Amino acid sequence: MKIEPLHQLRQVLLGAAVLASTLLGSATTQAQINEHSFRLSAGDPEDAPGPTATRRFAELVALRSGGKIEIKTFHSAILGSDVQMHGALAGGTMDFALVGAPTLVGLVKEFGVLDFPFLYRDAPQVHAMLDGPLGRKLLDRLGDKGLVGLGFWEIGFRNITNSRGPITRWEDLQGLKIRTVQSPVFRAFFNALGANAVPLPINEVFTALETRAIDAQENPVSIVAAQKFDEVQRYLSLTGHIYTAYALLASKQTWDGLNDEERSLIAQAAAEARDFQRALAREQNAALLVELERRGMEINEISAEERARFVDQAKTVIIKLTSDIGEAFVGEWMAELKTGRQLK
Repeated sequence: MKIEPLHQLRQVLLGAAVLASTLLGSATTQAQINEHSFRLSAGDPEDAPGPTATRRFAELVALRSGGKIEIKTFHSAILGSDVQMHGALAGGTMDFALVGAPTLVGLVKEFGVLDFPFLYRDAPQVHAMLDGPLGRKLLDRLGDKGLVGLGFWEIGFRNITNSRGPITRWEDLQGLKIRTVQSPVFRAFFNALGANAVPLPINEVFTALETRAIDAQENPVSIVAAQKFDEVQRYLSLTGHIYTAYALLASKQTWDGLNDEERSLIAQAAAEARDFQRALAREQNAALLVELERRGMEINEISAEERARFVDQAKTVIIKLTSDIGEAFVGEWMAELKTGRQLK
């Protein structure tokens, strides 16, 4: 169909008006963004999925702020452990931190529901819970502690490494000194299986394994490889017992000092970096399993029958932990999880 010259002119003028409006809006938005320089701390090594994605987050923030907002990232707990970061964020001496969600149980006990053993079928199921209203509810409860939750990222399903022998049934854990994250949920679970749970910050674990102060530790494959635990541990048993998330946090003092446009920009960058990080974590957990075997680790899976026995042992722990965490919130969480499963 032929377009008349007048119609063409109108189209050109309309396009110019839209472009001018877009440019004006962009300029207005940029004018509302102030210059800031922030710091972000992460506990894992530089090449692990978490710290890698914090750099993507910083890049996105810099790009969308026109270079006005700079976030300097630090890894390997150089600035302090996850628990130390809670206080630093609340006190305003740190701006952002990527911490293991289990460490937040000491601040908000309801975070313990995230660490219930053998509760989740796969990562997408967990993501639906973490990114849903109850996940948001958990993060919002950090506000009273001087923290702002920007979302959950992925550490992954945890497996056990040790220097004694393969874990093929839960009884193999008896007497094993195993490092866990600093969470009462983890301690309760492993102690119920007869192990001796030893809570330690991640940056102290390699030395503790090397000196045989502990026999074992448990983490996703990507963290095992990044922390080079294969150098001091021979056996890797794919138990997949607990899923663990990171939480990306901001200091409430820092957050309250931003305007609405700056907060929106940072929140959007955090969500995009989250998706990037989760994909990277899945990719590394799969690829590095092969690499760890090549490095000499002996890797074994748990049979379906023995996994069922692990699950039975975990049920008694969950019942006890439910009363500690709060039956109302745990009930709400379990009901939402059940609904999600039925929709599959």
